[in-house]
Formats: sequence, structure tokens, C-alpha cells
Amino acid sequence: MNRLRTGAARATNSVSLLISILVRYPEVASVTYNPEATLLKFTFLLARSISGRRFRRVDHQLRKSLDAYGRLEGHPAPGVQLSATTHGGVSVLEMRHDAHSLSREMLSLMIEVVRAELGDLLAIEPNPSLLEEDLAVQEEVIEEMLEDLRESGQDRNLIAFREEGRVLVFNR
Repeated sequence: MNRLRTGAARATNSVSLLISILVRYPEVASVTYNPEATLLKFTFLLARSISGRRFRRVDHQLRKSLDAYGRLEGHPAPGVQLSATTHGGVSVLEMRHDAHSLSREMLSLMIEVVRAELGDLLAIEPNPSLLEEDLAVQEEVIEEMLEDLRESGQDRNLIAFREEGRVLVFNR
């Protein structure tokens, strides 16, 4: 019985993590968790296609920022994979990161780099009803749920995305 409750609590925590990321960061269009690879994938929708030059600049800035963060924290720079696909006149940017080494601060840094480099291209669904206190609460939840994910793991393949002001989470 305790094992069942523990599994349900882990599932609830990982769902809460994905929801909190989407609520806190309106730039992120979807978040996917792959338990086999212990990988979180963040998807950003771009309103126009991204040039190869601009993509390389974002990738370079992201790696440079994560390297500096790693040096300040006293550990190697965390690995991140960035890719972009273009469909017609729009692009989809995907950022993959190991879930076990990801921290809330690192996540904030990565999203801030994307926002700074691609702010004019990002398709964002803003949530004007969120207050500053709500954002702080979401950051706390993200930090706690990332810690829980590192400690207990999760075996469900999950995807969360935003649709018409709601966050939807599915088991893949």
C-alpha cells in the first residue's frame, strides 16, 4: 500500500513540476519528461523562422552562460542540447537538459537566455492574472519538484502544454 502511495505521489510531483514550469515561464510552449533518458525537453514556438546564424548565436550564448554558471557553482558546465526546425514561416526551438542535474536557477538562466536572444520571435501566451507572489510560489514548487525528481525518479513519460490559457498534462 505504501509503495502505491509513493508511486502516486511521485507521479503527482512530476505533473506539478511540468505545470509549474508552464505557469512560471510563458515563453515555454510545452515540456516533456522522458524517464528512460531522464531528460526534460522544453519547446519554444517562434512566430517567424529562425536563421542559422541567429540559432548559432542563441546556442553559443546558452552554452557560454551555462559554462559561467557551472564555474560559479564549482561543477562542470551542464550539457544542453538545442535544436530548431522550421515549418513554413515559423520555427520550433527545442532545448533538452538532463533532469537530474537541472536546478531552478539553471532553468531560469536558460529561459532568460532564450528570452534575451529571441524575445522578438517568441510566441508567448501571457497570463496577466499572475502576480509577483504567484511567480515566486511557482519557483518554489519548481525547486522542490526538481529535487524530488532527482531523489526518487519517475517512470512516467509525460508531456504538458498550454492551450487557450489552460495547462494540459498527458501520460505518453
